[in-house]
Amino acid sequence: MTPIDPPSHRQWTERLRWFDDRLRRAGGDGPLQVDAQTEAILTELRRVFAAGAWVTAVILAQTAIDSDVADQVGHDDWEMEEADMAVGMGAGGGGLHLNTVRFGRDYVWLRDKRNGYVHNDDRLPAITARELALDSGRLEQEARKAVDLMADALAGAA
Repeated sequence: MTPIDPPSHRQWTERLRWFDDRLRRAGGDGPLQVDAQTEAILTELRRVFAAGAWVTAVILAQTAIDSDVADQVGHDDWEMEEADMAVGMGAGGGGLHLNTVRFGRDYVWLRDKRNGYVHNDDRLPAITARELALDSGRLEQEARKAVDLMADALAGAA
């Protein structure tokens, strides 16, 4: 197993500041309005982001979107036909927001990235311990992109 050093106190603090600022901006300088489960996922995402657990951050960012959409639509399987007709979601205004979160290019990227990590069905691994150790810069950029997308989705600004 490849050892990975924990972040310094400075890194931890800077990452928390970035994460908190990003969610605050998405919420219009206030907290994002989400249900209890999505709030718990965000709390855990905040912790893993600060720790530099980039793959987990990507997974949890998509999970937070899924949780919020399921709460907004009112059932667990938000890909069902009824979800296509959902209106009044979030501040972004209903079906258009839902379509962007489901089919927008960046959101498809995020969902595919998460699915690759969680349900890898390719002959090659979606991630390796070597990549975790040697490619953390790219993985951090992907995690930040995932948090950006999630923040906009939760704010209804996707």
